[in-house]
Amino acid sequence: MHNERREFLKSASVLALSATLGAGSAQAADTPAAGPAKPNLGVRGSVPGKKIKLNGVNYHVGEQGSGDKVALLLHGMPDTSSTWDYQIPALVEAGYRVIVPDMLGYGETEKPADASRYALENILADMLALLDTLGLQQVDLVGHDWGGVTSWELVLNFPERFRRHVVLSMGNTDLAMDMQSVSEVSASWYMYLNTEEATPQLYAANDGAFFKRFIIPTHPEIEEVWSRVKVPEAMLGMLNWDRGNPMAAAYLATATSTAAPRKCTVPTLGMWSTGDTYLWESQMTNSSKLMAAPWRYLKVENASHWIMLDQPQQVNTAMLEWLNAS
Repeated sequence: MHNERREFLKSASVLALSATLGAGSAQAADTPAAGPAKPNLGVRGSVPGKKIKLNGVNYHVGEQGSGDKVALLLHGMPDTSSTWDYQIPALVEAGYRVIVPDMLGYGETEKPADASRYALENILADMLALLDTLGLQQVDLVGHDWGGVTSWELVLNFPERFRRHVVLSMGNTDLAMDMQSVSEVSASWYMYLNTEEATPQLYAANDGAFFKRFIIPTHPEIEEVWSRVKVPEAMLGMLNWDRGNPMAAAYLATATSTAAPRKCTVPTLGMWSTGDTYLWESQMTNSSKLMAAPWRYLKVENASHWIMLDQPQQVNTAMLEWLNAS
């Protein structure tokens, strides 16, 4: 990697945003948000693909379709590439070649025990290495949750590599630490919990009762998630995203930064759902103030944080309209 690229990845602004996401619950809920009837996919594995070594780590990279247009889809916590099972066929039918990695620590991708390997600058470097390895100069980019953090940072720092951008749930990362109330700050309580030594044992106790009730209560496929993350190695991989991007460091970087917020030059569609208990709407809508390219915002009703699973048709329609726009 070029030295100047590494400097981008290690900037204070990158560190400031890195601890704003995950799969924690801002508001505990007992039942998931209602969504449309969908096929029961059951406990499913990662999207079929191959292993690609990126910066010393073996990633599992799913790939479907063979069109001239290419879309890179990045999932968040606590999912795998299969969280895009409803979006991949729609993109393939529209003529896309779809690239869907299991992100670090998830699915069939390697799960390093060293939390520092999950630092956001390393994740960005991995995604750039993936594009380079596949010989892809420019792609369309879709991200959700931690994948949305990653997608925003990619388009902000390396806009030449991305034609159009679709982001679910997560607003512009330069706004991520701009907390306006105590409730917004306290909403990140789970990220501190994830750094505690006893957390894996807490989550594993009683067949994941605490984890299911307080960490992913609105996920539409709680048991499918638990079937994966209850494995100790997978549990550690999930927690390492928060351990490798600690909240205190993020607050400090924001408090001491003198850099102006960055403006996005890649056309971006942002979607946020009314049942999101992890992120707030203003974080998404205020992203319009930091756009130097076309922007569209879509509020999705009757969906949890996992919009693409709860309202797949609405997400697919908006996504394809945006990607096909001139």
